[in-house]
Parts: sequence; structure tokens; C-alpha cells
Amino acid sequence: MLTEHCQRHGLTQTGAIKAAIEQLAGRHKPTPAELAAELGLIGGFSSSEGDLAQNHSQRVKERLRAKRERDALPAPARAVAGKPRRRAA
Repeated sequence: MLTEHCQRHGLTQTGAIKAAIEQLAGRHKPTPAELAAELGLIGGFSSSEGDLAQNHSQRVKERLRAKRERDALPAPARAVAGKPRRRAA
């Protein structure tokens, strides 16, 4: 097969092998994200929010902002020392 290819294209076997290696080395190697997209892994799981990964930094900032606002609110009234808390019936 290699000999026939070389005869048809006027190449030496060494030259043909080198050309094949150069061609393979120059090919685009897909990234893990591209492979996952090709396999249908991205977007393959449904959630109530469709863009969890795309906008994660914005989502984290919103949650931190909400936490800061919650933490800034006064704490609920605490039981006075020595008095037991009432239990709900």
C-alpha cells in the first residue's frame, strides 16, 4: 500500500511517512469542551435554569450579594438568659 502510494505520487517511503506525520501533527485537536459538545454532553441535562455554566460568575455574585444583605439584617430576638424558650404547640 505504501509502495503503491509512493510510486503514484513520486515519493520515497521516508518522504511519504514524513508528510503523513506533518499532516497529522497539523490537524486540529479538539478541546475537551468541543468533544463534550460533539457527544451531546453539554446541555444534555435539564435544570430549571438553562445557562448554569455560562453565567456562573454572575450567579455567584448575585448569591454573595444576597448573603451580605441577609447577614446585614438584625438577628432574630434571642431568649433572655435564664428564661426557657417557649415551644410551639
